[in-house]
Amino acid sequence: MTESLRSLTPKLTALGGVLAALAAALYGWQVWTAPPTEVLLPRSSCDLNAGACAQTLPTGATVRFAIGPQPIPVMEDLDLKADFTGKTPDRVAVDLNGTTMKMAANQPQLQPVGNNRFEGKTALSVCITGAMQWQAVLQVDYGRTRYLLPFVFDSAHSDDTELAKPLK
Repeated sequence: MTESLRSLTPKLTALGGVLAALAAALYGWQVWTAPPTEVLLPRSSCDLNAGACAQTLPTGATVRFAIGPQPIPVMEDLDLKADFTGKTPDRVAVDLNGTTMKMAANQPQLQPVGNNRFEGKTALSVCITGAMQWQAVLQVDYGRTRYLLPFVFDSAHSDDTELAKPLK
């Protein structure tokens, strides 16, 4: 080995170490900032207007989800509740939107309140046509996996007959 090659060896080794550290940092950044893997579960046939709906997740945990009061009204405060058996999720949110008419974003995050329970509040927008079919997608995060549980329900004005009358 020549003298010049001997003097380059520590520098090349250090450069290789720096490049390896940068590559590891870049990989870690990609993993950390990547969106979670989403698993869409079949739509529940349970009616949220009748009460809480239960569903078992692929993790083995069971969630009981409710929107109250029932029947679910528009333009009134709604209580969102999700109770879990098994492992507590990292994050719980709900995405509410019309099934046939897209509405403004309504994605309340549910906060942990203890005993594997998450709660939040929201309200549904009013639809000029009166009754409307909604979809509530419960989003449950366990680590880098997000389970999406869709529920479909109907909601109407408290007095649709008044809205249906012609204007004078």
